[in-house]
Amino acid sequence: MSGATPQSAQQEKSVSQTAKAFAAQSPTSGLAPLTIRRRAPGPQDVQIDILYCGVCHSDLHQVRNEWQKAMPTTYPCVPGHEIVGRVVKTGNAVTKLKAGDLAAVGCMVDSCRACASCRAGEEQYCDSFPTLTYNGEDKHWAV
Repeated sequence: MSGATPQSAQQEKSVSQTAKAFAAQSPTSGLAPLTIRRRAPGPQDVQIDILYCGVCHSDLHQVRNEWQKAMPTTYPCVPGHEIVGRVVKTGNAVTKLKAGDLAAVGCMVDSCRACASCRAGEEQYCDSFPTLTYNGEDKHWAV
């Protein structure tokens, strides 16, 4: 969690940056270049320049909205996880990485860290659902 006060959370929402991505606009479209808005990194965030990422069957199921009953797709959908990149910026609360380091990201990037599952190290079962790298809602900033 960001630990942000309502005022600082509002300030975070007003600050954004752009990133280049490949996205599907619908269940039947192909992937095409798209510029997306991202929130500025917070105190516990790591911003990376993505060098490589995998697109596997779960990404394709999500793009095609084949899991609509359990997890409907929000478009545009930027698939891809199993990400490797170079750290370009870290929040002031980050201690294990610094600019220039290589970093890897799986399919989850956040969880509540407070429920019993998260405290047991099982963030994939987070009571408030973990934030996924694809089609996941950023709980710290609604884009």
